[in-house]
Amino acid sequence: MSRISQAAVAAVTAPETEKVFLHLLTVETSGGAALRFVDNNQNITSRGNEFSAAGFSLILPEQTDNAPRPCRLAIDNTDVSIFQAIKQAVGQDVFVTVCVIMADTPDIYERGPLKYRLRNVRASKEAIEGEVYDFYLLDRKFPKDTYTPEDFEGMFF
Repeated sequence: MSRISQAAVAAVTAPETEKVFLHLLTVETSGGAALRFVDNNQNITSRGNEFSAAGFSLILPEQTDNAPRPCRLAIDNTDVSIFQAIKQAVGQDVFVTVCVIMADTPDIYERGPLKYRLRNVRASKEAIEGEVYDFYLLDRKFPKDTYTPEDFEGMFF
């Protein structure tokens, strides 16, 4: 399990902070095409890669005992090249990688990289949307034990 930096802990626990947390989003295809975005109003370079400023929203999958449920990714359709790159990926695997950084230390990943599969991509004039799946979801049950009143009477009142 990765730990976040002391600077991030201080920023998260401070009553007020000037620190800004950002999400780095990389969309890759099995054909090699990669699109990189940051949810910021200016481009950011992280670990030698340029991430373009873009509006996007991402809801990541939750861990459940049931089959994996899809979650949503929506990227503002402000550039035709985004849709063209994803359209060329039809029939290929499309993966989404998400990292959380702080704006003043873009080379340090506070969380991630988290890798997901993107499916059922649709485009409109407003946004490009797809479903995000965690294909490792079923083998990551945590905690492995379940606490019930029958097994752990002292925990329940």
